[in-house]
Amino acid sequence: SERTSLSVDDFWRMIDKKRHQDEIDLEELDYTKRALKDTNNETHHIRAITTNKTTRLLKHGLEDQAEKSKGYKSKDQEEVNSGENEVTYNKQDVITNDSDNDLREVTESMVGKVERTPLIVDDIDLEEIFINYRDECENIFDLCHSDIMDMRPTSRFTNEITEESWDKCVLETYPKHKIPEEWEKFIQEFFKPKDNLEEWKKAWRGLYNGKEIDENKKDLVDAIYNILGTFIEAFEAPVNILKSGDLEENQYNAQFVSPVLKNALKTICSVDWRILEVPVESSKSRRNADINPFIDKVLASKRADGLARLWENHEEIFVYEQTGPPNFDDVTEFHIHDYKLVRTMRDVLNQRIIFRLKGGMYDHKELASFGALGHRTEVSLFWCTIHQRAYCLREYGSYKIPAIWQDLPVLSEAITTCFKFFLFMKENVEKKKLHIEQKNKLLVKRKIHMNFGHVSASTLTSTEAGYEQMSM
Repeated sequence: SERTSLSVDDFWRMIDKKRHQDEIDLEELDYTKRALKDTNNETHHIRAITTNKTTRLLKHGLEDQAEKSKGYKSKDQEEVNSGENEVTYNKQDVITNDSDNDLREVTESMVGKVERTPLIVDDIDLEEIFINYRDECENIFDLCHSDIMDMRPTSRFTNEITEESWDKCVLETYPKHKIPEEWEKFIQEFFKPKDNLEEWKKAWRGLYNGKEIDENKKDLVDAIYNILGTFIEAFEAPVNILKSGDLEENQYNAQFVSPVLKNALKTICSVDWRILEVPVESSKSRRNADINPFIDKVLASKRADGLARLWENHEEIFVYEQTGPPNFDDVTEFHIHDYKLVRTMRDVLNQRIIFRLKGGMYDHKELASFGALGHRTEVSLFWCTIHQRAYCLREYGSYKIPAIWQDLPVLSEAITTCFKFFLFMKENVEKKKLHIEQKNKLLVKRKIHMNFGHVSASTLTSTEAGYEQMSM
């Protein structure tokens, strides 16, 4: 009886032990499955990141670094793919296989995507010279690698063009816009040199003091009064803040540089002008072109020191960058701001073209973007257009910001130059919109779809919405 009892007890203990072991085995199997799934997810994540990084590097011509990026594997990835052949990528594979980035090419560069005529001067194809220059240029930060032909007089590319051809290009393409002759005479007469600051104050107050202003000059007088008042106030102070070395970039921009641009813009064309770290929405599409919003962080817009956009549809047209205060002279920072400005101008031009295409307008060949770069006490004005194989950046001119009261006459050139430049911009912005038939809109939309992918100003917004839902 006792033996039987012991045998039964041993049997049930064995059964319990086996059941316990089976539970452990099941838990281990479940854990292994979850771990394998997580590893596979991580592998896809790594591949996506590596592909995106490779694409970005290839776009900047960094083939060597791109190859290193393509060959990178994590330990987990090596374990999972130990029996697989290593996948190699080339530039064409990355572009054709990455279907999630429909906006990449159009937002980075629209060269070859829209119909344009070549830039030819004296039977010399400047774009052909540019392509050869770009292929040989080893400086990865040269604007040529962004498909931008820098035709400014100080660029390295202009060394590849004969002086005669460059001169003719400038003379043939330079905007010939004039302000009313009576305005120009009034400005020149008002800003003639004076003996002391008190005479400037007297002339400034005399703009409105007991005078009936000509109706045609009201806007001009308002602009001069607002601009000059800022400098008189600064020069009246016990210490000239412009010469003190104690002036930060934002204050310099807001107090002295922006009033000239703001009042000139207000006089010539009605736009929404904003300053101090303004987000440039046109740059947002390009910055997020190489990322998967479900994996990578959606980047914010670039920031500019000044931005002008249209009131009705927020179309951006003019960008301003300031390198620093008037005593700032860092060559590296100057080139960084210049590079950033020009690429942002390209983004703005791309977005302007897309807006026209979305509206069913074929007439967008003359569109341009506009910009200004402030360095110390000088502000340079630029405009950017797109041609058959390259963007073209040109300089309109420059003007000075007065640093002492004896320099106030330079405001004559500053105001006149800004007026003419913004007249050029106004004409480019206010191209007449003809009535577009609905069938033509459909044809254009199809053309956009075939050439660019699903290009629209709202694409990135919807992508961000999806990203936010995934992260909630």
